[in-house]
Amino acid sequence: MPSNITLKKLRYLPICVAAACAFSAQASQQNFDSRSFAMGNIGVSTADYLTAPFHNPALVARFNEDDAVALLFPSFGVDANDPTDIIDNVEDFSDIYDEFKNISNPTEDDAQKVINQLLLVQGNYAQVQAGTQLAVAIPSNTIAVNIFAQAYADALVFADIDENDLDPLKIINLDLDSKALTMGVVVTEFGVSLAKSYKTPTGQFYYGVSPKYQKVNTINYIADIDNYEFDDWDDDRYQSDESNFNIDIGFAYQHNAGFGFGIVGKNLIKNSYQTEVIEGVKGVYELSPTYTISANYQNRFVIAAIDIALNESVGYKDLTGTINAYDTDNTNRQIAGVGVELFPESWFRFRAGYQTDLSDNTDDSFTAGLGFSPFDVFHFDLSGRYADDRNMGVSLQTRFTF
Repeated sequence: MPSNITLKKLRYLPICVAAACAFSAQASQQNFDSRSFAMGNIGVSTADYLTAPFHNPALVARFNEDDAVALLFPSFGVDANDPTDIIDNVEDFSDIYDEFKNISNPTEDDAQKVINQLLLVQGNYAQVQAGTQLAVAIPSNTIAVNIFAQAYADALVFADIDENDLDPLKIINLDLDSKALTMGVVVTEFGVSLAKSYKTPTGQFYYGVSPKYQKVNTINYIADIDNYEFDDWDDDRYQSDESNFNIDIGFAYQHNAGFGFGIVGKNLIKNSYQTEVIEGVKGVYELSPTYTISANYQNRFVIAAIDIALNESVGYKDLTGTINAYDTDNTNRQIAGVGVELFPESWFRFRAGYQTDLSDNTDDSFTAGLGFSPFDVFHFDLSGRYADDRNMGVSLQTRFTF
């Protein structure tokens, strides 16, 4: 079971969901398709024709003869990695410091309690992510079409502690220079996936493309360490936004014997986005091409697959102006995942998986989930990811097939 500390932190997750859902107002990229999320975050060769735009546009053309229009609405998820519990500890500092200021004649021992809390957060960081997706799939043997939209938010929380603040006399003089910051991005995408299939004597070949419009909103919220509140990041003065077009391209092949392969290139047009400069601090977020390969085996009762990212997703490219240097390589990800889906009954799915970060920036995770599809019209999927009590996520979605 999650610890009390983790349960306390869950109050921040709706904030990130709201950010990701704010399409008109506004990530390392995190996919929150619940089926994929439960299977180690795979999908490049196993996604269905409804969720294919979020994994591999080629698979929009992989559908059964009796498949018709399908709707994904809504899909959303949240994910938090806070190994040192920095979000709570930074906000707790405000209470400790307020208590200290109410002491009429503070001693160095009193000041040391404040210093101990600064030491607890010094140099630590956390990431909180959220995402939401919707799609409408229109299968066709001429050109299969999927109209989709998604938004994902990625927030980095960093404690920037001034070494001079660790002097008891400076604490007594109420003269702190330490800061805490939330640097984030909200990426909103609207696009259409177009795909075709080609039948061969041994199987089926698929290819597809997703041109898309992207709006990228950057966030650079900085506050004195004693006034920091995680949910104050949404003030307009901390934000900027830019828009551009991008493209994903994918291919897949499924053999009649049950095994298949896939490859996808996403965000093939590289773009960088600068945050507002706040108190001399600025960051650069990068959306650069990423490539993933996949292999699978499937039959009437099981699907098993592996996805491997061929390069790192960069995320935050640069962060300057802070008191202490922050290594932005900590936000890079290169995920490899393996997953399985079992369907002992036509209306029930059990899924499980495992994922690892080849860049060694996050801990390995176990994933699992369930899918229900009564009457094969309404589909409900729930999944979770667990590394430890401070590194976990959850995703759910509903789908309709007609």
